[in-house]
Amino acid sequence: MEITAKMVKELRDKTNAGMMDCKKALVESGGDMEKARDWLREHGLATVNKRSGRVAREGLVATAVSEDAKRGAIVEFNTETDFVAKLESFRGIAWNIATALSRGAACADVDALLKVSCPVSGRVFSEVINENTATTGEKSEIRRFAVMEAEGDAFVHAYNHAGDKLSVLLLVEAEKRCPAADEAVHTLAMQIAAQNPLAVAREDVPAEVLEREKKVALETARQSGKEEKYLDKIAQGQLAKFYKECVLLEQLYIRDDKITVKNWLDSIKSDTGRLDVKAFVRYQLAEELASEKAADD
Repeated sequence: MEITAKMVKELRDKTNAGMMDCKKALVESGGDMEKARDWLREHGLATVNKRSGRVAREGLVATAVSEDAKRGAIVEFNTETDFVAKLESFRGIAWNIATALSRGAACADVDALLKVSCPVSGRVFSEVINENTATTGEKSEIRRFAVMEAEGDAFVHAYNHAGDKLSVLLLVEAEKRCPAADEAVHTLAMQIAAQNPLAVAREDVPAEVLEREKKVALETARQSGKEEKYLDKIAQGQLAKFYKECVLLEQLYIRDDKITVKNWLDSIKSDTGRLDVKAFVRYQLAEELASEKAADD
């Protein structure tokens, strides 16, 4: 397979590795981008985290939660410049989209969402967005969205980081709703925003991700020159580190790095009651867009 300059640039954008190293990785991997990223990691030539590949893209991330906290939505709404992203007209569209979803709009994809009526003007969002584009001279678009619904003792909480470029939607089952529990859930959302976990618990890590991490850990150990009989133990140590970084309950608590998030939740149970994190969605503006940008170049 021919290794093009565009492929090399895309891999460099994702890994910050050198151009020649990127080209070699692609050659060794037969042009497979994911295998090339792993090859660079295995050879110590790149530090690639689970959410790499970000490029500059302006806009904001908006959230909304229903009054009964049983349904919440998160939306990334993009435009071309930060100037337009700060306009109240642009921001209003983003929050209205999130509000419509939180009030029950059922949409399978962005195309369906564009046909939903804005809760303020009553016009469908495709018309509202097109009008904004005509007024500002910049393309505006919904990039992605997610909706969470809660049942029983569960509820949805939203957290928007300063600047509205990073937001979290969190689904928690609570033994009791009280100020202490609400404050703890808000802190959990801040933990997710700050530390970017991949999953709530070990068993929630996708099997393909875990297998990939095991493979990288074993190959990294081999590259270090360690004897074969020690490789599995070394790989297990690397996996333990992976869990500590990527699993919410095993991460160090942001307000006390001597304990894990699970330790902290256990320590406050007498005040909050039992709190079980069921799911979360974390959107950061423009993340994972390097491949999209490369395809357009």
